[in-house]
Amino acid sequence: MVHNFTLIINSPLEQFEVSSLISIIAPIFGYINITLSNLGLYSLLILFIILSLHIISNNENKILPSK
Repeated sequence: MVHNFTLIINSPLEQFEVSSLISIIAPIFGYINITLSNLGLYSLLILFIILSLHIISNNENKILPSK
């Protein structure tokens, strides 16, 4: 039984590559380019998680926890 495995060795720096996920060219103020990259997506995801945890644990500004 012969197995043909193709080994592709990629550069370790590819994991830090910033790539464009969504790009919009809008004719506002002289054709502005609005782009969402993977770094922006991760940042929005972390912001959403932090804000959600803050809103859930806010306890409506009470000093003592509710029963």
